[in-house]
Amino acid sequence: MTKHMLKRSMFLLLSLLLVAGILAGCSGNSEAGEGAGGKKIKLGVLIYDATDSEVVAFKNYYEKYISKNYNVEFTYSDTINTAEQEKAAIENFISQRIKGIISFSDQDRLASIAMCEEAQVYYAVGAGTLSDEQYEQVKDNKYYVGSIGPSLDNEEQVGYDMAKYYIGAGAKNFLLYTGGYPFVSMHKKRTDGMIKAFQEAGVTYTEDSNGNIGTFSGGGFTIDTMTGFPDDSGAFYGTAGQKLGAANLEVVITAALGVELFGTSISQTNPNLKLATVSSFTDAYKSAFNAEPPQADYLAGKFASSIGPIFAAVYNAVNGDIDSVRDNGQAFRLAQGYWTAIGKEHFNEMFELSNNVETPAYSKKDLDTVIKATNGDTDFESFKQFVEAYTYEDIQKLHQ
Repeated sequence: MTKHMLKRSMFLLLSLLLVAGILAGCSGNSEAGEGAGGKKIKLGVLIYDATDSEVVAFKNYYEKYISKNYNVEFTYSDTINTAEQEKAAIENFISQRIKGIISFSDQDRLASIAMCEEAQVYYAVGAGTLSDEQYEQVKDNKYYVGSIGPSLDNEEQVGYDMAKYYIGAGAKNFLLYTGGYPFVSMHKKRTDGMIKAFQEAGVTYTEDSNGNIGTFSGGGFTIDTMTGFPDDSGAFYGTAGQKLGAANLEVVITAALGVELFGTSISQTNPNLKLATVSSFTDAYKSAFNAEPPQADYLAGKFASSIGPIFAAVYNAVNGDIDSVRDNGQAFRLAQGYWTAIGKEHFNEMFELSNNVETPAYSKKDLDTVIKATNGDTDFESFKQFVEAYTYEDIQKLHQ
């Protein structure tokens, strides 16, 4: 080989090595690429109410813990009240080259998933679920990651448990607030659980011919009901004040908002009432449980870092490891229920773990076990087991 040919061969070899190095450095699926010491992963978060205490707790976990322990950057939508606002928020995220979206808004999830598919952006439901019909339509969509949240069976059970607890405690006079029954599925299922508990206790439930909440009678119980939401007329709070002031009323059980709607009225009208509700371990509920007398007695609540696993799933997807959270090649739909606190001491104990941003319920050590980049052995079954071990007792074991 002549010197000229040798020089030419060496030049070609060096050129090939240089190109290979550039391609490796640009790969978005590698640990050294996006998300792990390389370029920050940009994730969008769709929120239903920027001022809601649950949303604030979720945001604190992502901002004060996740973004400090992973190479990610979160961008948040404004409050979303309509499908049009949801669409505009997603368009804004896409224009910012967001890689994945975690949604706490449910205005039109199917349309949102379709938009994300077209833009090749991953989408996941942060705290909720899809109906069977919706899931069938999107389960094979490669840009729909999945959902984590209470199943409808979870919702029915939580309603049943609240009513069953106070029946067992000897209460006889109840007000049931059914929220958006029968139109809001979670409110309906929680109310169905309450109805079942009262029927088991000997109460007769008579269904309404129009599908609205029916009536209760017999069994030695007095059970009143209230449905709907506040509006500008103020009629809701007038009705609430009247019902809360009823003679001998002992317990208020809500299928929708509790302290947010009834806390002040209880304090002003009947401060000795017991309030049981479904919400989250937020500052508002801490104040309610620790008031004198308490404004809340029973909470089935979400904990702030419950949104950690859905982040891990989206992180896997963006890094090219979506197969590690695929359920037989399809988007997952995993159930994660509530923590249950009864009384001030029990609530305060759970509140501390729920809202600790230094050592949260789901820490980096925990999440790394289901992130492919940090644990090459993780798979969907590992992820499923991790998500479904969500009770307060399960989480305590992670911290031992």
